[in-house]
Amino acid sequence: MRNLLLALLLLASPLLHSDEGRFDPPLKGAYLGVSLGKISAGLVVLKIEDNSAAQAAGLRRGDVLVRFGHLDELPRMSVRQLWEALSKLPGRTAYELAVLRDERKVLLEITPDPALVRDARALARRLKDHRLFTALKDKKALLGNIEIDLIAAVRRSRSTQSAYEALNEVLDRFDISHTAVIPPWSYASMLGKGSDGKPVFHLGLTIQKIAGRTGERFFVRELMYGGGAREAGLRIGDELVAVNGLPFSNSPRRTLAGYEARHAMYTIQVDTEESVRIDYRREAGEAVHSLSIAADRASTAIDSTRKSIRMLGAKARGLGYIHLWNLLSPETVSIFEKALREKLGPARALVIDLRGRGGQVPVLKAIAKRIIADGRPTALLIDDLTRSAKEIVAYMLKGKKGITLIGETTAGAVRAAGYITFEDRARVMIPVNVRMRIESLTGGIDLEGRGVSPDAIVEFHLPFLAGQDPILERAISLLHAGAPKPARRRI
Repeated sequence: MRNLLLALLLLASPLLHSDEGRFDPPLKGAYLGVSLGKISAGLVVLKIEDNSAAQAAGLRRGDVLVRFGHLDELPRMSVRQLWEALSKLPGRTAYELAVLRDERKVLLEITPDPALVRDARALARRLKDHRLFTALKDKKALLGNIEIDLIAAVRRSRSTQSAYEALNEVLDRFDISHTAVIPPWSYASMLGKGSDGKPVFHLGLTIQKIAGRTGERFFVRELMYGGGAREAGLRIGDELVAVNGLPFSNSPRRTLAGYEARHAMYTIQVDTEESVRIDYRREAGEAVHSLSIAADRASTAIDSTRKSIRMLGAKARGLGYIHLWNLLSPETVSIFEKALREKLGPARALVIDLRGRGGQVPVLKAIAKRIIADGRPTALLIDDLTRSAKEIVAYMLKGKKGITLIGETTAGAVRAAGYITFEDRARVMIPVNVRMRIESLTGGIDLEGRGVSPDAIVEFHLPFLAGQDPILERAISLLHAGAPKPARRRI
């Protein structure tokens, strides 16, 4: 019945645009899987990669490329000029390839791979040389087949976004945090600006997929303070049904939000200044509601942190709140210090929200030091998405006088991250081997895969919260009652 309703919604929608597909184009580029050299006769094949389009087509070392489809000027091209020409071609198209072999002209048929296969091969080589991955004794077979698996993931994908998801699922088999594909749009929206330095406008939300007996459904998990989605009226826990009339499960606008595959986190691609229609449910079984959200701002973590600062109101009199959206920028420290002096100065107790992404070591150390120095009763909010630098803060403060951790055990995702950049500007986040520097902050304890447990457990069940926040509500009640003495440090 649900699928039928979505289908009727799709047919009836006046906002369904034929160009929605621009957000998820077909894979492009013609990648042959060969190394070429320039000789007087043209471009000669020097090497053929295993499991490549060239190998499948029957190309041989020493073959000289004469013509590729309608490209008949190959003898006059440089290697770079050929690669540039091939990068503009559609993927998965069969072409006639003419080569000179033993002074004879030979015609072959080749179906090149999408250009993303080249990036998959480079990623596989990086992982095979990475100490964290080679040290996984129970993953040796997976690492040995990683190139085959990544290439297969691209080949079975029909579009760019589905390829990113397929790659992400392969990477997640290693069960190492900070190992994930970040699409170009998601990376730019996280920074609030593109590679050209211009602002990238977005809606300020992430959506989590939850699989159940009725299939896959999508719920709002994070809303930036001051972001378009929050200000338009969406709430955490709302079921996101459709975007511009297309079911979100099939929407070309759906894209990975930069988390590991196991977390199934997405966001919505938008064009700057456009408005999109969001169809959602706030309660199970109710009719679908609609609202329009304008992509009219480039919200950043700094913006969200600053706009989260407030006194909690009549039902939480005397309590101040700040959500440290992430701990990447040193500016976060100055914002936090100013908030403690000014807007939160009258507060008799503090609620500091540590849910969400991590940050950098100097910032986390400064934040932890400032919380301890403040001395007021403090509730630190954590959940299963509290990760990286925020987990270190939680561990460093656990057991300190007047500080109570409330919520769920953290993500256990503390590997510092670096990036590999794909040709299409997608990034792959992979960990760097700086374990010992992080563990110096946790007394030698490796929190990877283990996380930090709360003093007061509050389970966070996402669907249909109607804007309620059970972790925050528990913090308010504990601070009103007088926070219990924190438990002895444990993980």
